[in-house]
Amino acid sequence: MACLSLFVFLAIFVVSAFPPACYVQGIISCIETERIALLSIKAGINHSGDQSLFSSWTGHDCCKWQGVSCNHESRHVIKLDLRQHHSRRVFFLNSSLIQLHHLKHLDLSMNNFDDSPIPGFIGSFANLEYLNLSDAGFSGAIPHTFGNLSCLCYLDLSSNDNLQSNDLHWLSGMSSLRHLDLSRVDLSKVHGWLHDINSVLPSLRVLKLSNAELQGCGIYATTDLPHHLNFTSLRVLDLSGNDGLKITLLQWLFNLTSLVHLDLSACALCGKLPVTECNLSRLRVLSLSGNHFDGVIPESLGKLGSLETLDLSENELNGRIPESLSNLTNLEYFYLFSNKIGKLPESIGRLQKLVKFHLSNNQIQGLMPASIWDLRNLQYLDLSQNMISGAIPESFGNLTLLQHFDGAVNNLIGKLPETIGNLVHLQDLDLSQNAISGKLSESFGNLTQLQYLSMQGNGITGGLPEYVGKLSGLSVLDLSNNNINGTLPKGMGNLCKLLILDLTSNMISGGIDDLVDGLSICSKGLETLNLGNNNLNGTVPENIGKLSKLIELNLPSNSLMGVLTESHFVSLVSLGFLDLSYNSLQLNVSENWKPPFDCLLIRMCSVKVGPVFPTWIENQTYLSHLCLSDAGISGNIPAWFGYLSTSTSYVLNLSNNNLEGRLPNSLKNYNFYRIDLSSNRFEGPLPELDLSFLLVIYLNNNSFSGFIPSYFANATYIQVFSVSDNHIIGSIPLFFCNLTTLKLLDISNNNMSGGLPYCWNSTSALEIINLSNNNFIGKIPDGLVSLTNLRSLHLRNNDFSGDLPLSLKIAKKLVTLDISENKLSGSIPIWIGENLSSLVALCLRSNLFHGIIPEQLSKLSSLQILDLAHNNLSGCIPHSFGDFKAMVATNHNQWWSLFSIVSVAKAYFSIDYNYRHNSFAYSESLLISAKGLQMEYSKVLSLVTSIDLSNNKLSCELPEELTKLHGLHFLNLSGNHLIGKIPESIGDMKQI
Repeated sequence: MACLSLFVFLAIFVVSAFPPACYVQGIISCIETERIALLSIKAGINHSGDQSLFSSWTGHDCCKWQGVSCNHESRHVIKLDLRQHHSRRVFFLNSSLIQLHHLKHLDLSMNNFDDSPIPGFIGSFANLEYLNLSDAGFSGAIPHTFGNLSCLCYLDLSSNDNLQSNDLHWLSGMSSLRHLDLSRVDLSKVHGWLHDINSVLPSLRVLKLSNAELQGCGIYATTDLPHHLNFTSLRVLDLSGNDGLKITLLQWLFNLTSLVHLDLSACALCGKLPVTECNLSRLRVLSLSGNHFDGVIPESLGKLGSLETLDLSENELNGRIPESLSNLTNLEYFYLFSNKIGKLPESIGRLQKLVKFHLSNNQIQGLMPASIWDLRNLQYLDLSQNMISGAIPESFGNLTLLQHFDGAVNNLIGKLPETIGNLVHLQDLDLSQNAISGKLSESFGNLTQLQYLSMQGNGITGGLPEYVGKLSGLSVLDLSNNNINGTLPKGMGNLCKLLILDLTSNMISGGIDDLVDGLSICSKGLETLNLGNNNLNGTVPENIGKLSKLIELNLPSNSLMGVLTESHFVSLVSLGFLDLSYNSLQLNVSENWKPPFDCLLIRMCSVKVGPVFPTWIENQTYLSHLCLSDAGISGNIPAWFGYLSTSTSYVLNLSNNNLEGRLPNSLKNYNFYRIDLSSNRFEGPLPELDLSFLLVIYLNNNSFSGFIPSYFANATYIQVFSVSDNHIIGSIPLFFCNLTTLKLLDISNNNMSGGLPYCWNSTSALEIINLSNNNFIGKIPDGLVSLTNLRSLHLRNNDFSGDLPLSLKIAKKLVTLDISENKLSGSIPIWIGENLSSLVALCLRSNLFHGIIPEQLSKLSSLQILDLAHNNLSGCIPHSFGDFKAMVATNHNQWWSLFSIVSVAKAYFSIDYNYRHNSFAYSESLLISAKGLQMEYSKVLSLVTSIDLSNNKLSCELPEELTKLHGLHFLNLSGNHLIGKIPESIGDMKQI
């Protein structure tokens, strides 16, 4: 009877002690009320997100559901992990969660609660030990009820960008807290954040407050450092991204002896590194990157013997790396990039545990210390953007674990060592923009793990080795701007993982059929194919149209030929940049063809797309750069052309065609950066355009008429204005004097008249002025010729009068001076020879100059063309004329290439990286009299040397010194009063 009573008592106790649970086939499942609560939570989820976690939320036993854990005895839910790892779920968190009273672990991170506030009832989970609500889209204030979570050990509210707290008093009740992360929570109004956090410090191990808009030192006092605060248990402290912190806080932090990890990156801290009395002997990770620290790296950093990661990148540190850092023998990750470090010590080789060493963008000069090549655990080494010189040594092959090496933008020379083949784990190799020479060695073939190879901008010679086609892991191959010759290896078509292939600007010959045919079969993702500026020939294979992922296709400046049809573009649906210029190609598509692509850039210069303006351009709604120069197009520009693109900026080149008529008014819809309509048959007034961002305009060699419109005064950024060879009338508008960025002004060969403005003082950027062959009158303004950057001045065939302005002597960069065929008078100034030392061409022909020829002209050591014909000059030919150095030699410098590419401050708009233009073209030309004929020299001008003194009043004998000018091509002394014998040595002037 006693036993029966005991059994009844125990049965009653069990029933009363545990809440009702589901019984399924004799097995206790979860608590029914909690199961219903979980299903209610599930119902609050937007089903457009990832539902894979909830696919298991069926049946009676919720303890078996994914993300749910229960106590084995009570069957209460104690853990709910709804962390989202993939696409975010939009979540509505209803109050049913409060039914899970026994929760110890709650993770709702990486969901999307759509800026809803954090429910205050979460503070009622008295047993909660772990709470993670990070990156979940919560907003508003952190509930003060969180202060009730006295058992909480881990709290992460980070990356909720609209979450904020005005104080941290609610932390005072969290006596068990060990991990606190409030990164990217707005704490800007919390003045005593360090004091408030100190209330839980006896157990706190990890404190992360990055990008929390913290201010000051975090204490309520304004001057004292928080020496009284107890931080002895803290191991990890992250205050990065708070640009309101004070440097005095840093001095105190460096004495927290318990710290293992300290991150103060991007805090806008400045001055010297305050680590002279650093006591962080346990520190393993120190990040001070992205601040404004200057001066040298202090020796005291070498005392941090436990350091494994040191990040001092993106500061203004200078000098050399101190020897003491070689004591950091546990260092594995060392970041110093983007400073002003000048030298590495030889002792750097003692850091034998280094895995990653990042030194890019410093001022390191000279040879690298030999010991760096003995860091045999290195997997990542970046030395790019320095001034490192010398050859890469054979010992480079010691770094057998290396996976990434970047030595780009240095002064490295010589051949690559054969030992590079030892780096069998190498995945990324960048040696671009150096002076490396020689052929690619056979040992390169051992680098079978290579994924990224860039050696662009070097002096690599020879052909591409066959083994290149066996580097099957390559995704990027950039060997552009070298001297590589030969044909493309057949195996290159097997590089199926290629994303970028760039061989631009080499001397590669042969066809591209094998390459394209191979890639069209196996390539799944080729995005960039750049083969421009080579010697490639043959046709463009139709299979190129199968490269459906292609974004950039650039084949300009080759010898490709043949007809391009719609098949060549059939699947190029991703194409954004197309450049087929300067080949012998013809486009043959139907009149109603609609390309599958919608490009940003199309360059078909010299591709025959005519005979009329191509209608398929109308479908290119994103177009911002179009070149159809020399394309065999005739007729008018259609009106729709001004409406097709949504681009806000535009580059347009339609030069050298047969286009005619007036320009459509719709062109003013574009903000042109550069427009070139030269060498057509356009007529009417100069076009009205949106000039807000115009840099370059070429309208020369057309039939435009009328005045230069006043609205060109709005072209405040213009650098090139060329309207030569038209029928423009009127005088030069005064607004040209306000175009402060103007570098080239060419209005030659028009019908303009009047005097020149006297207001050129603001146009100091001008380099080239050509006003030839107009009807300008009056004196040459002092301001026009005293421009310090002036290099070419053409005033030929006008009616200018008076003396040559004395202010011209200021233009010391002047290379070409042509003021022929005017009414200028006076004597030829002595200062031309003394001040204009850069002159290569001096043309004063057909004026009214008189007096003697100054012998100081012979000081013009670069002079190749001297034309003083048809004046009233008298006296003798100076004997010193035999000293013209540029006329003595038979080989002449290509000095006129100066005007082929003249640097400008801003590039005209072009998205294509490889063909971006940072210059404008100007072809210098001069009229030279030879054998009774005046001939215009342009392309071969740099090869010409000439002296023309004909039709003056020169007397005396022909100086024998003149016959030393063995490089002279033309010499005309006729129409003078010379006497005496012709020197016999004139026969040595074999170039004439």
